[in-house]
Amino acid sequence: MRDEEEDIDEIERQVRERYARSTHIEYGEEAADVEQQALLPSVKDPKLWMVKCAIGHERETAICLMQKFIDRTDLQIKSVVALDHLKNYIYVEAEKEAHVKEACKGLRNIYASAKITLVPIKEMADVLYVESKNVDLARDTWVRMKLGVYKGDLAKVVDVDNVRQRVTVKLIPRIDLQVLASKLEGRVVAKKKTFVPPPRFFNIDEARGNAHTRGAEAG
Repeated sequence: MRDEEEDIDEIERQVRERYARSTHIEYGEEAADVEQQALLPSVKDPKLWMVKCAIGHERETAICLMQKFIDRTDLQIKSVVALDHLKNYIYVEAEKEAHVKEACKGLRNIYASAKITLVPIKEMADVLYVESKNVDLARDTWVRMKLGVYKGDLAKVVDVDNVRQRVTVKLIPRIDLQVLASKLEGRVVAKKKTFVPPPRFFNIDEARGNAHTRGAEAG
């Protein structure tokens, strides 16, 4: 972890030096339009194919397909996209339909008779269009957690790192003292996936008492 932090710090330093030396260049609206047009797909670029998959497994299918691409060097696809608002389909970027079929062969969420549709060039950019949503986070603001054990809990932002895209928050912990004590003793305790420890401030005396109780039970 220390090496990773040092690497990130070095990258941050290089980025700062690079852009500190750069000069600001202004372009007219006409030049900007030309640049935007150059970014649009053309007949020379790989094509985009829409592939039907099992409904509710779009993201899983995309991940499995890309993992297959990583494991096998002979597959000729370029990328895979699963959109949250599009059910029952994923998008695969490749030169030919045969390349898509070969990559999808054997995946459980894509049937052998799955329909593969070519996306017209003029519609390719619209497929990947994402409406940006700016979230302004600052210190001392309040947020609500979306994932994990703390899902739905209210938290206070104590630090914002825009370079690393990280936010440090402070909230009331949800610690299962019994599971923690069992782990310290080297024992594995199976717990229900639906169980979420209640939010409680950490009490060192309670934690010690719980550890002593577990020790007495073991003895």
